Parts: sequence; structure tokens; C-alpha cells
Amino acid sequence: MRRIFAFLIAILLPLPALAASGAPALYEVQVLVFANHIHHLDGGEQWEQDPNPVIRGLHHALDPSHGLPPGSPLLAAEERLTGHPRYTVLAARSWVQNAVTLRKTRAVRIKSRHNGHLNGVVRVFQWRLLHVSLDLRYHHEGLLGGTNAPVFRLIQNRPVALNRVNYFDNPKFGVLVLVTRYHGEGTLQPHTLSR
Repeated sequence: MRRIFAFLIAILLPLPALAASGAPALYEVQVLVFANHIHHLDGGEQWEQDPNPVIRGLHHALDPSHGLPPGSPLLAAEERLTGHPRYTVLAARSWVQNAVTLRKTRAVRIKSRHNGHLNGVVRVFQWRLLHVSLDLRYHHEGLLGGTNAPVFRLIQNRPVALNRVNYFDNPKFGVLVLVTRYHGEGTLQPHTLSR
């Protein structure tokens, strides 16, 4: 696990400087999900066998319409991971939203680009600090097709640092999340995700 973290730090440095002026109400959220194919990381653990776990809010989640923006450190990470034999990029999406309470925020659906291996939701909300909540499931590509194919699940909810790449991990896949203040530049248009 330590090797993966060191690898990710290496490909993300140097991070571009981000302006810290003002406190606009909108945030740009970028998410990169990747699978790893390093077999010894799971430590021989047993995994959940339910192929259809309930993911709260999945059916009413919004689909982000944007890929990662130009100049993003996550876009650079996506390019590096795409060419690496030990990793597979599962999803790379971005959107703009306001930060409201968990009860008022809308879930955003994150799924694989070309298959159903990854599915789940991400929520970004304000509760004193800015939080990211993940509920993602991943069917390992080499284990699909059997009735007992394991489902690797990542459920985490924690405060995140603004303007920094935040790393969430599971022995079979990882998630990079970058939340920055949105200044209305470029072609990305805001989509307010509150109800």
C-alpha cells in the first residue's frame, strides 16, 4: 500500500499553485478512480459476495457530464496511470457544485466508462469542514462472470483539504479527489447539486 501512495505522490508533484482569494459559493470537484493489479495488497482477505449491494441515492444521483479539465493534476495522473501495466483507470469525472449540508446535497454517480465494473456515488457537503462521502463498488475484471464474483466496496466519509489531492483507498482500487474553488473560468459550467 505504501508503494502505491508513493507512486501517486510522485506523479502528482508538482501541483500547480491555486489562488486562495475570496470564498465563492461554488466548488469544482474532480474524481479519478483506478484499479490496481498488485495481488499481494489484499493480504488474503475475504470479500463481500453480494453482487448487488444497496448504494443509497444511486437511483436519483446526477451524472457528471465533464471529464477532467485541462491542466488538472488529476488529468496528469490519469495519463500516467493509463500507461502503467499495474493500474486501470475506471472513471475520471468533474463537476461544479455548491457546498451544502449532507441532507441537502445531491449524490453524483461515478461509474466505469466502458463497462459496469465500477458503480457508486460521491457526495461533497459542508459540515463545519468540507467533507467527501464515497460509496463505490468494484467488480474485479478477472473475476467477473461467476455467481460468486467478489464485490470490492469502498465506503468512506471524511473531511478533505481544499486545493489538495485527497486519496481514498481499498486494496483493489483507489480514488483521488480534488476540490477547488470555482471561479467560472474555462468551458466548465456550474451545475448546482442541491435540492
